[in-house]
Amino acid sequence: MSQSHPKSDSSLPEKNLTGILLLKKPGEEENPSHWYSSKIAGVPFILRNLLTLQRVGIKTLAVFYEDSNADLQKSFDKILMDSRLSEKIVWLPNILKLKEWIQNKPSPLYIFNGSFLYDKKKLFTIIHSEPNNINEAVIPINPDSLENLLIKTASEPSNLKPEAPSGFPLYVPGSHELQIQKLEDFKALHEAQLRKSGLSHDSPITRMLSRPVSRFLTRILVNTPVTPNQITLISFFVGLISAFLFSQVGYANSVIAAILLVVSTWIDGVDGEIARVKFMETDIGKKLDIYCDNIIHFLVFTAIGCGIYLKTGEVIFLYLGTLAGLGSLLSFFLLSPVLLEKRSPGKQLFHISEPELAEKFANRDFIHFLLLVALIDQLKVFIMIAAIGSNIFAGYLLYSRTIKSKIT
Repeated sequence: MSQSHPKSDSSLPEKNLTGILLLKKPGEEENPSHWYSSKIAGVPFILRNLLTLQRVGIKTLAVFYEDSNADLQKSFDKILMDSRLSEKIVWLPNILKLKEWIQNKPSPLYIFNGSFLYDKKKLFTIIHSEPNNINEAVIPINPDSLENLLIKTASEPSNLKPEAPSGFPLYVPGSHELQIQKLEDFKALHEAQLRKSGLSHDSPITRMLSRPVSRFLTRILVNTPVTPNQITLISFFVGLISAFLFSQVGYANSVIAAILLVVSTWIDGVDGEIARVKFMETDIGKKLDIYCDNIIHFLVFTAIGCGIYLKTGEVIFLYLGTLAGLGSLLSFFLLSPVLLEKRSPGKQLFHISEPELAEKFANRDFIHFLLLVALIDQLKVFIMIAAIGSNIFAGYLLYSRTIKSKIT
């Protein structure tokens, strides 16, 4: 399956922002090409920073490396042509070209230290804040004094102070904890990126029972060519097997089905984690993820009702299974527009808000309860609770939508 990448994020403010990524010399024993091509959570160091800068709204970007040469530029050509980059990156071969490029670009223009990783949320806040609110976050730099930034060490210049009034290029210092000075730092930041790969509104059950396993799987897959959409389909296929087994008679089938559904949930967490850490979020991907989840919920509920009916001969469980499935589908149709909007890259990265009550209930935590119920052979109890609960939830969503439509 091919993986398409978003060319821009429409949720970002419209600003004509320009940025320069300064690549400093690594240690004398380090090859600069290998250094900046080293992967952090599956993405080369230099590309991760460039993608971050574009994701926060910087539309025009240039890369400058002190003591540059044609061979070094050629080694980066493949990286700079990555399909995830929405615009062509300009390579500045010397200090004169750098100053000339700055002079020909309108303000605001930002300069970044390529020896640091930049955090998307913090960076977005800095460059989209009012000028009087970012005095401590950025440093105006006179273009004639750029050499002060181009020191051989990867560290920040210790004596760097504002040298120019507003209207000049703004230097954005890196955070000390995101600095890369030695090879061990790549591994540390790799782990840090994976730890941040969850969602801010994960429930306590998800954080405790699902994320540890999904992150383990993400560590295995993050440096492979497997795409998030392919992982979503694998999770969907496992869910289909689970639903089929729930429809069969027998305690063993029910337990195996419940275990497979939990496994499906673990795999389902991996697609989003990889998409976020590798900048591979797409509209198609988020829709596929949500649609597959809810199709599985519908099939599982109806399959459980069918399985209990085949086992007991009591028609009431066919009705309960169908009622639970239809309730889950109605809830999905009512809530999916909100979930799709909040799972957009811009919303996830920059406009985090406390999830509403409905969103807190719209998760897959019930699957762990289903496993427990299957182990004690009480699926009858589960399907009755699901039939009532899913339709109460759907009714609540319908009521909330009606109230909001009247207000607006």
